[in-house]
Amino acid sequence: MKSLSQSIAEIIEEIKNTTQFNVELLNHLTFHYGIVRTRKIIDSLKTYPATYPLRINTQITTREKLIASLKEKNILAKEHPELDECLLVDVQGPISLAKKEKSIILNYNNSINNLPIGANLGAKDFTTEDSIDIGDEVSILDKKGEIYAYGIVMMNPEDLANNEKGIAIKTIESKYKIPNFKTVKEFLRGQFIHQTIPSILVGQQINLKPKDRVLDLTPENGEIISHVWQRNAHIESKIIAIHSSPNQFERFQENIKRLRMYKAPIEHFHLKLTKFAEKFNRPETFDWIILQPPSTDLGIRPKVFADISEKIIFNYEKIQKKFIKEAARVLKRNGTLFYLTNSIDPVENENIIRYAVEDLGLRIIKQNIDLGSKCTTEVSNGNHLQYFFPDVQNTHGQFVAKLTK
Repeated sequence: MKSLSQSIAEIIEEIKNTTQFNVELLNHLTFHYGIVRTRKIIDSLKTYPATYPLRINTQITTREKLIASLKEKNILAKEHPELDECLLVDVQGPISLAKKEKSIILNYNNSINNLPIGANLGAKDFTTEDSIDIGDEVSILDKKGEIYAYGIVMMNPEDLANNEKGIAIKTIESKYKIPNFKTVKEFLRGQFIHQTIPSILVGQQINLKPKDRVLDLTPENGEIISHVWQRNAHIESKIIAIHSSPNQFERFQENIKRLRMYKAPIEHFHLKLTKFAEKFNRPETFDWIILQPPSTDLGIRPKVFADISEKIIFNYEKIQKKFIKEAARVLKRNGTLFYLTNSIDPVENENIIRYAVEDLGLRIIKQNIDLGSKCTTEVSNGNHLQYFFPDVQNTHGQFVAKLTK
């Protein structure tokens, strides 16, 4: 009879052989979730969520008007049952794709995880044994032979060989179909923005009082902070957004402009975290802080592959502790801090919250809206933490904590 450890090892090897998740990551997840649950999580991560959430810009339109105008374009959007500023559009798929005469094989890098929903490929994203040229239709396969999409070659063989920048393969059809929202007038006029459910949940819990100061330490494309302003535009407040790169700032500005939030009192700073303490050296400055630190993005779907080592996970944990330490320093007494990650890894979530409670003196408080799974961490009030699991909520895998000082 085989031992239990041998049985688990064999199952992990089987999962590795049918996916592009490495053994170290599978062992890590199995330690936290057990082998049966890990398999369910991996199977869900490989797929795209069943719905595509849109946050309505209520400064410009109403839920009813947006539903009606999208319906005219054969885009059927339905109301979210709990979030009144959110619409859900059904995602079609996975769709079975026929194999073309010629094929390319995906290289493994983070950019290809968006391929199943229509992302294009660069010359460095694939290899092929077939002779391909501009205009050829090709199937796009992973190294296991699974077809994720098909596309048209946009470069000549010489440019492909030289790894020229630009679109090498334009994706024509992929496993999942989502309306091309970027071409519809409602999107261009700023009537909605794509935003994950946990992210909308955070914005919907922030109700400002006059003179409140808000800090978004990691504003990304501006989804949450624009939501905060949308809901609190009538309140005199000050919002600080910290951008770590010019590209991030540019994407943020594009969204703010498209959403027509020209009057939002957002003050921008280009700062790395190492310089944050020099600029904001006075403790207890902010009433509200939003923190979505860098993470492994382990919960973002679909995952064509995941080559994440424990060393990478623990490096992110160190970074996340630095971020929350700075956030705790500048949070006012009785202020509120939201901690959000795109990961389902307890090291990046419960471990950070335990550090915030035990080392930084923060306290977990109950969230206004409960849509996720309860957390079983031993930290006091740990049941107020929320996980969004791909195999349970059928969303991207994310984690949300609400803390106070």
